[in-house]
Amino acid sequence: MTGTPHGLCDTASAVAHRVADLLSTPEQVAGAARDACAALPAQLRQSGWQPASLLTGHPGIALLHTRCARDDARYAALGHSHLAAAVAAATEAGPAAVGDLLLPARLHANAHGGYARLLARCTEVHAAYVRARVAHLVARRQEHGPGLAYGDYDAIAGLAGEGRSLLLAADHGDERCVPALDDVLHFLVGISHPVRLDDTGRSGRAGHPGHSGRPAGEDGIQVPGWWCAPDRYPVPRDRREFPRGDFNVGVAHGICGPLALLSLAHRSGHRVPGMPDAIRRMADWVQSTGYTDGHGVQWPGRVAFPGRPGEPSRSRSSAQAGTRSRPGWCYGTSGIAWSLHLAGQALGDHRMTATAEEAIGALVSRPQDGPASDDPGLCHGRAGVLHTTVRMAAATGRPALWAAADNLARELSAEFDERTPFGYTQVLPPAPSQSPSSQTAPHRVHHPGLLDGAAGIALVLADYADARRGAAPAARNGWDAALLMG
Repeated sequence: MTGTPHGLCDTASAVAHRVADLLSTPEQVAGAARDACAALPAQLRQSGWQPASLLTGHPGIALLHTRCARDDARYAALGHSHLAAAVAAATEAGPAAVGDLLLPARLHANAHGGYARLLARCTEVHAAYVRARVAHLVARRQEHGPGLAYGDYDAIAGLAGEGRSLLLAADHGDERCVPALDDVLHFLVGISHPVRLDDTGRSGRAGHPGHSGRPAGEDGIQVPGWWCAPDRYPVPRDRREFPRGDFNVGVAHGICGPLALLSLAHRSGHRVPGMPDAIRRMADWVQSTGYTDGHGVQWPGRVAFPGRPGEPSRSRSSAQAGTRSRPGWCYGTSGIAWSLHLAGQALGDHRMTATAEEAIGALVSRPQDGPASDDPGLCHGRAGVLHTTVRMAAATGRPALWAAADNLARELSAEFDERTPFGYTQVLPPAPSQSPSSQTAPHRVHHPGLLDGAAGIALVLADYADARRGAAPAARNGWDAALLMG
């Protein structure tokens, strides 16, 4: 490690605490977030504030206050107030939201005690919900054949994210969640096996609606089992771009979410038959989709279904419409590379971890443009790149990675603006347009949450300061389990 920039660490930590101060009152935070989302143009309107959500609501903000309470005990009460607001919101939202309470409640309990009844009850409800969901997905697959929606398995709303909450509980000795965790791991191992589809992108299972009725024999196309079927896309635009379905690569909605969960579970000793082979299949496929530019390897966010036999081959850019490489955590090189690093550790594959390390080195040397350079956030923007760079620098000790992390931390710290409600603003890309000349400028929206907003940026800055001062990952907060990074 190069010499520790003590002043920069102090600045980054101070900014994190200043954001935490701006997010101190749950009612005011929620009101400002709702108002900001409501003020967006109709075409950009989004459910950006979801109070029960770990990624976009009170639970993620509680993570920030729990981290800041390590330096100043008064933040513990603020974290508790956001957790109380999250519990009330989850009661209204129903069982699907309960799992989002587990990580912030566990980290708060580890630091300050309490929450035993809350954790026990939430684990019980979450495990029952996840087991029922897995059973439904298994039954659907048996009835209709291959073809997933990314929300079935992903890190945001699918089994990878839900499984991470179960793994956290299991790691803390709660045996009641182990059967549910095993169900998730078995399902994800199952979708790692290839499936054979006909050349239209259908499973060919006779007698099932939406399929060709032609047996899928050796004349079919063998593809990864996490194929997303076009009839299950939630966004109509995807059906136009990927009429025969696609294979999602990234962490947020792609196969790197399950890859990260399987790798983390393997590291923790929670294993099911076939898990190492599943990790290998997923990781090898992800590596196969990478390509290099003048700096090094990077990955597309999505890969189109293969062309029909005899169909003229298309260029990478047209075959993977809308899937150019991005730097961020959600669909980009930083998230994908860290998932490969976890997989390489699980498999003891030093070449894989080296590939991931080199990809992050290339990423921070590559000039950035577009949303990633504008957006300070964790999901799409610079905070996500900074956090992965810090993780990789701490794992490898490479001075060049620490230098890149220093530069990113300096930029993000300087961007803090106390005149805004939360200190940082999320940058939304312009709405899609048929005419490039009619594109509008990006919109800025005040968001307090973990994934896209101020709380996530503040946590990244605090974690940077901790890591740069030499704290080991085990001694740090553990909040990035929400992103399947640890």
